[in-house]
Amino acid sequence: MFTNVLERTARFGATLSSPLPVDAFVRLVDPLWSSTVCRARVTRIMRETPDAASIVLRPGRGWESHQAGQWIAVGVDIDGVRHRRPYSLTSVPERVDGCITITVQAVPDGVVSNFLVHQLQVGDIVHLDPPNGDFTLGSHSSSPLLFITGGSGVTPVMGMLRTLDAANIALDAVHLHYAASPDQAIFADELRRLAVRHSGFGFKFGATGTGPIPPELALTTRRLDALCPDWSARETWICGPAPLLAAAEAIWESAGISDQLHSERFQPSLTATNGTKAGIVQFLDSGVETPGDGTRPLLELAEEAGLSPKHGCRMGICHTCVVRLNSGSVLDLRDGRIQSDEGDFVQICVSAPCGDVSLEL
Repeated sequence: MFTNVLERTARFGATLSSPLPVDAFVRLVDPLWSSTVCRARVTRIMRETPDAASIVLRPGRGWESHQAGQWIAVGVDIDGVRHRRPYSLTSVPERVDGCITITVQAVPDGVVSNFLVHQLQVGDIVHLDPPNGDFTLGSHSSSPLLFITGGSGVTPVMGMLRTLDAANIALDAVHLHYAASPDQAIFADELRRLAVRHSGFGFKFGATGTGPIPPELALTTRRLDALCPDWSARETWICGPAPLLAAAEAIWESAGISDQLHSERFQPSLTATNGTKAGIVQFLDSGVETPGDGTRPLLELAEEAGLSPKHGCRMGICHTCVVRLNSGSVLDLRDGRIQSDEGDFVQICVSAPCGDVSLEL
């Protein structure tokens, strides 16, 4: 009923509010209202570790239900600049209270993650993009499962496990988790309780310290055989630092079962550099230009120049950050592909300039 009142208010306000958008007036009644974007109110913040927090959000109009394992791009205004970052949804889909939860690990020099973990307040409003990502269970919810996670890579898996638990599905799953120390292991207590409730669920935790994973904990065929003897027969989901994923991909490929491994990375593997060189990047629509060293993504350069391009995953998956190339050449940092045709669409989160470049942004 309240929504109908807002809709009538919006129609009436449109005749009165010109030249201001009607949303500006309706938001005086409901800050979550928008006819074009989805907003959410922070209703609760739960400390998971000293540097991680779960944030409960109540989305407004336009929210789309998610699948367990998916992520959303969250937008926050910091010092007058809108920033968007992707975070995994850790709540079950379609909660009775209509809320969703993201869990954020603060990272060194992370502008958004530190703001969300240490400065965000109950009652604050954030912006949400639709759920995205294919790191989901799909048709495998009743299959024997193996989860391998490192650090905050546990967050999408927690969303899956909570969803399976809520659906009263008897778990046949093993979860291997790496964290720097016990107090940095997000959800460790909840995962241990889950193992008590489900006899078919095994949770194994390894503290790695602050450096690389020590040899005795490294992901190897021998360690998998010891911790999960039937690992090669299980559908496997892995999320965490690049070295952990690389080790798993090599093992599964060697075993000839790569199709059973489902991975999600914290960030893309940006290794291609051939062809990149320093130059001036022009953002034509904004009238801004900035130097580029030829190795950093165009999205980072735009943000440092004070712009707020629309983006989501920052990994080249969601295609939210696509803009049109006006002149010059750019290099896709994932595979070394060069784009130089005027009018090409460029993913600025994974592309670096090859000399002077101008973009319609």
